Amino acid sequence: MPHPLPTRRALLAGAAAALVVRPELSMAAPAPRKNWSQDPVRLFFNENRYGPCEGALRVMRESLHLSSRYASQDRVDALKRLIAEQEGLTSEHVLLTAGAFEALVLIANEFASGGGGVICPDPSFPIVATYAERAGGKVQRVPLDATMTHDLDALAARVDAGTKLVSVCNPNNPTGTIVDSGRLRAFCEAVAPRATVLVDEVYIQYLEPAPGLSMVDQVRAGKDVIITRSFSKIHGLAGMRVGYALAQPALVKKLSERQMTLPNAVSIEAALASLQDKAFVPRIRKLITDARRITTKALDTVGMKYVPGHANFVWMPLPPELLDLPVRFAPHGFHLTTQPNVPIAADAARLRLTVGTVEEMTAFAALLRSMLGR
Repeated sequence: MPHPLPTRRALLAGAAAALVVRPELSMAAPAPRKNWSQDPVRLFFNENRYGPCEGALRVMRESLHLSSRYASQDRVDALKRLIAEQEGLTSEHVLLTAGAFEALVLIANEFASGGGGVICPDPSFPIVATYAERAGGKVQRVPLDATMTHDLDALAARVDAGTKLVSVCNPNNPTGTIVDSGRLRAFCEAVAPRATVLVDEVYIQYLEPAPGLSMVDQVRAGKDVIITRSFSKIHGLAGMRVGYALAQPALVKKLSERQMTLPNAVSIEAALASLQDKAFVPRIRKLITDARRITTKALDTVGMKYVPGHANFVWMPLPPELLDLPVRFAPHGFHLTTQPNVPIAADAARLRLTVGTVEEMTAFAALLRSMLGR
């Protein structure tokens, strides 16, 4: 008779007990939940499962009365100034948006309108390519290289007189791979005089800080480069919808004229508080690194292939016999896809698995080993 799989409650209890000797891991841990079946562990949207910093939570509670009001321009300007100060820019270089999603849509529409050429890596976050096509742009998708990393030479080779925008995502979503910063900087310097370069840095804060890691210096130098960032990922504010683009002031003005949203008063306060908590991002980075290591070790144990990544997710191809993996995990309270009770289609045989908390991924690892008999 096969050994019964452990329940998630038992797995999480065991994982929590294991954390007692690691007090630093519990500092950012969410409060225990009384009914896990009512709140499944969602491992598909790349959310920060630890949630926002305490300061952001506090100001959101204290700012709920602002829900009846439009955001104060003074507070919007304060957030733009703080972002600009941290990046060595001016407020005129900063465009606040409803998550990085809106920024990417605005950029796609601006450069693709009228049949502009747009070059994108593939696979990568599809928003730029999708909305550029909807705007009538001529989109070229350039395959990643054999390591599932951007092929910068191939991207540059596609640039011609009709190219308006070249998109890069670093770290890349969905593969989690990164491009060497020196090579990427040389790419920006070579391509930007011919076409605007977009560098999506939504996941860059999951990387250990290093001089020159971000391409924001290209914006400081006046180059035709755009940087996009978000508070949705490591800051844990996905539901609050705050993101931004960094670009030359003239382009920021043009993009702002395309906006169809207004800043959210409560979200602005949360973003301000999160940026001012200097300890939060490093702490979450370490926790996610630990949780990703637990995840990949479990994948190694059961013999599953994956792409070594650097963000809060792991991208993996799935063999035919594992296309129902989300269905197997769903009864245990782990949702691996947006439709957890539906197998992954054979023509999309891959999974981008969000890395949750250390506790959650310890439980996930134990379930995976139990399911695959390793």
